[in-house]
Amino acid sequence: MVRLLGIASYLAVLAAGILGAMLVVALDAGVTQQRFETVIAIASYSAQLEAARQSMMVTLSFDNLFILAYVGAICLAMAGLRTIETAWIAGAAAVGMVATGLLDYAENLHFLTMYANLAAGIPVSEAEIGSRMWSSLMKWHIAYAAMFAASFVIPVRGIVSFVLVWSMRVVLPVVGVLHYTTPEAYHAMLGLARYVLMLSGFLLMALVFSSEAQRLAKSGGA
Repeated sequence: MVRLLGIASYLAVLAAGILGAMLVVALDAGVTQQRFETVIAIASYSAQLEAARQSMMVTLSFDNLFILAYVGAICLAMAGLRTIETAWIAGAAAVGMVATGLLDYAENLHFLTMYANLAAGIPVSEAEIGSRMWSSLMKWHIAYAAMFAASFVIPVRGIVSFVLVWSMRVVLPVVGVLHYTTPEAYHAMLGLARYVLMLSGFLLMALVFSSEAQRLAKSGGA
């Protein structure tokens, strides 16, 4: 358990670092990957996607590594923190994060496929844009559910873990859902808030997982 939590802590730091790098790339380019996870007019979608090719390639490279980091951090933490009472919900959280990671990979590979098609003169179809939005929404909402479940496995032993648990249990799901259901004028603000919540969340996870590993080591845990 100690080793699993130690690795989970390191992976959470790595996830935060990669996410921070992606945020820098997005701010520099003036467009995020999430811009292409929604339905817009096909001509505008294709033009914007092509214009963002360079920054998107950098983002997708980081994101494919980010998936390994966040899935690994959450799954290993759930294995390390589970108790007899929370074993089932820890398993559900881990399964949810694996599903999120698989959908995230599918999304990134779809973007790469669309870029290959554009380079070959094959246009993006309306069906692709619609299915892209549906799949992306499914990815995000499964992630919210998985983080919600994980919040019942992470023990609260102080202000840091308290903030982490309640941000996962309430704040992130609410911000995430509102990002897609509020008027478009609020989307950019809520999207940035989600980035900040995720970045700070992984840093808090690193602290909490490390603290739990140390506590178990002192108590003679495996």
